Amino acid sequence: MTSVGNIFQQTNPYEKFVQQLVELESRTINELKQTKSGHLDRKLALGQVSSAISGFTTKIFELQNPDNKAFQSTRFTSSNPDVVSVQAAEGIDQNTSYNTMVNRLATNDIALTEKIARESTSLAESHSDPETSEGSVTLTIGDLTADITIDTVVRDGEGNPVLDEHDNPVLKSNEEIYNEIAAQINAEFGEAARATVFHVTSDEIQLSIQSLQTGTEQRIQFDSESASGVLADIVPQITHVVPQEELDASFTIDGVAFSRSGNVVDDAVQGLTFELHRTSDIATQLTIGMDVEKARSNIDEFIETYNRMNETIRGHTYLNSDTGMRGTLQSMRSIRNLTMTLRQTALVGLENVEEGQVSRLSDIGIDFEKDGKMVVRDSDLLNQMLEQRSDEVNNLFYDQNSSVSQMLDQARSFTRAGTGMIPAFNKSIDDQIRMVDRRITAQERHLERYEQQQREMFARLDLAITEGQDQFNRVLMFQQSMGMF
Repeated sequence: MTSVGNIFQQTNPYEKFVQQLVELESRTINELKQTKSGHLDRKLALGQVSSAISGFTTKIFELQNPDNKAFQSTRFTSSNPDVVSVQAAEGIDQNTSYNTMVNRLATNDIALTEKIARESTSLAESHSDPETSEGSVTLTIGDLTADITIDTVVRDGEGNPVLDEHDNPVLKSNEEIYNEIAAQINAEFGEAARATVFHVTSDEIQLSIQSLQTGTEQRIQFDSESASGVLADIVPQITHVVPQEELDASFTIDGVAFSRSGNVVDDAVQGLTFELHRTSDIATQLTIGMDVEKARSNIDEFIETYNRMNETIRGHTYLNSDTGMRGTLQSMRSIRNLTMTLRQTALVGLENVEEGQVSRLSDIGIDFEKDGKMVVRDSDLLNQMLEQRSDEVNNLFYDQNSSVSQMLDQARSFTRAGTGMIPAFNKSIDDQIRMVDRRITAQERHLERYEQQQREMFARLDLAITEGQDQFNRVLMFQQSMGMF
């Protein structure tokens, strides 16, 4: 015969009952977690909207930065950049070209002494008297002038001449004299010149003096009249690799002859900087004009950032009347209406503009579709405006009262730290999340207590069943002892 206790022991129902009761009691915490998930979804959506708005405002800031010359930059090309390359073109308002002929490049002046036996004392022999052995010469390179002084006699630390075994003064070798000249020039003229003693052969040396800047103004000039001693012998023998009258660059622009000390020229044509690289018998054409491609690219990027913002906002604020589906931020009217507000602002003309001048985006061929997408309605008109009326296009974006500047202010009002609408929305959502978290924590503690209470109740029930089973068994045993069955 199956007892009541066996039934309970076989099915062990109380754990299942506890779990079912806890699950029923958990509906509130599940609802709270769903509420929190909704808040987190809105924060994520607000972050994406904020990022899209920031991308739009950042692009406008870039276009308004005068250093970027977004709509007024020039493009320059050279028909042969190996001969002449254009470095910069500023302030040239119209498309123009210049035919440039390079006749001669600017070069560094190089002065060379005679080759001479290195170990010989031939230079010093004519100036062996210690009383008259010191000679000097005045050297000028560019704006620097210095006296080079050479003593042909070897002297000790106190300035006394060193004597050989025959009591004759020891004379300096030719190499020592050249090395002293080079050392003084390098010390006195620093970055203006470089002097080097070359070992032409194992026995011969030659002193080379090179100006480190090009042009006649930087030529090497020894004052022969001031030369004395050994330098009076050396200086007259110095030769120059390039005739000093040919150190400057020589070129023509549209037939006009120019001479410059350097190969980078920035003062021949106002606003134009170019560099000469080599001579050529064929004219090189330098072409300068408005960089319409760059300006158009800036317009296209402006439109792209606006449309990205528009798509992001619409994707989070839509409402499908047929299905009832809606975007995460559909209830936030100010977010939902932002692109509509910006579109209306874009259609407003700039005040105090003369009739016929650019005052709104539509004047340069930019319009909007029904879904708020910004488009180039007239590409030819836009390119024409960028090429011929770039100042007006620039003013449309740069003027603080223009529709674009107003669009910037309206968009920034949503993302500005501290006072922006999106930071305010985020703060409100954060407050709601913290409140939900507190309720979830309280509900979790309640569930722990509730589950414990249920387990204690079923434990008491189990105990009662066990006691009932014991009583049942005793009665059964009594009945059996009495022969009742």
